[in-house]
Amino acid sequence: MRAWIRPLLVGTVLVLAAASCTSSEPESQPSLGEVRIGLLAPLSGDGKAAGAEALRGAQLAASMLNGEDGGQLRNTKIGVPGLQGSTVKVIQADTKNNLDLAVSQAVRLAEQDAVAGLVGAYDPDVTAAASQRTERLGIPFVNGDASAGYLTERGLDWFFRTGPTDRLLGEAVFSTLGQQAATGATTKRIAVLYADDAPSNAFAAAIAGLASEGGYTLVPQSLPVSFQPGPGKSPAGSVQQVRAARPDAVVLVASAPVDAQKIVQAFATPGFMPSGIFTLGAGFRQPPATQAVAQVGAGLLDGTAWSREAAMRDPAARAVVTAYEERYHARMSEVAASTFTAVVTLATAVDRARSVDAERVRAALLNLDVPGRSTIMPWNGVRFDPTTHQNTRATGVVEQFLEGTFHVIFPRELGETAAAWPITDARG
Repeated sequence: MRAWIRPLLVGTVLVLAAASCTSSEPESQPSLGEVRIGLLAPLSGDGKAAGAEALRGAQLAASMLNGEDGGQLRNTKIGVPGLQGSTVKVIQADTKNNLDLAVSQAVRLAEQDAVAGLVGAYDPDVTAAASQRTERLGIPFVNGDASAGYLTERGLDWFFRTGPTDRLLGEAVFSTLGQQAATGATTKRIAVLYADDAPSNAFAAAIAGLASEGGYTLVPQSLPVSFQPGPGKSPAGSVQQVRAARPDAVVLVASAPVDAQKIVQAFATPGFMPSGIFTLGAGFRQPPATQAVAQVGAGLLDGTAWSREAAMRDPAARAVVTAYEERYHARMSEVAASTFTAVVTLATAVDRARSVDAERVRAALLNLDVPGRSTIMPWNGVRFDPTTHQNTRATGVVEQFLEGTFHVIFPRELGETAAAWPITDARG
């Protein structure tokens, strides 16, 4: 059983791994004053729903670190020992999912607002542009919500990612297929349908590579099938092409909510239904797509970095989720949980560095070794690869939409529900 599932007081979330109790800290430890953390997020425009979730996750993390009244959080005495007497403040910056704006906002946060580091960015291309600039500025950037593999393959010194990559999420999908094959299900013929944009292209390529490595047959014609993204574009022809190949399972990839919504609805129309349909990409975690899944997507399987169901079975994570949902009157999402984790990770590095000096914070990030039981995520912990700065302990989770909500089906130790396979059984 993963260490993440073991009961834990929320007061140890990410930050008490190096200290047995607050009293062990030197009484003369000076306050760092106001510790500023910059948040880059699409707070307006097409991605504003995700931006709002990111901001809420960041603000909740700051409240926790400051020991402010937050329902269950206050009762569990959360706080970073080294930050006692200091205040963590989130400085928000709207990227509008625009590359040039994200770059200028990153410069503003670093030079005018004097942040100790940045989190966020959400869109992979926006994240790439902003982090290239912070690399030149020499300031830590901790990303938790963009899974594109190339982000941690650029040789950057100041960029870190806490969440899983496209490949890690894809590995969870193929592990689920293997899990089903062990029960006697047919899972060898796989189709990949993706929106023809940069983030989805990269994700589809990762899935195709994993299929080849695993000995799966990619249909039709051994290639992923694309469709034109954006409003007014119909994926019907591409969906029909996939259906005609009669795959055992289909992986749907979309980075934009409008595209995710379209292909969920397209597969709900009468016609051949594959035994399993997996969804991957940020587009499936925003309201248009989640509403479509709720209406017509019974049985769909989602590859994700976060599981609310699993979190609610752990005392530490449950307290955070409950505080979030009581405060914001909305379910805690993957974006919110990932941003929460990124903020606390960066604050932990500041604590370990005993400084907001960029070089010292970066060194602390490189030396973090956080066990899974000290996070709210379904991972084995946080430890960054010394070269790529990818969190080597991040993992993917697969959930299935059944009876009006998502249930974890992989890894099995995180869930209590067996997969409904084929999905036509779940759809009735």
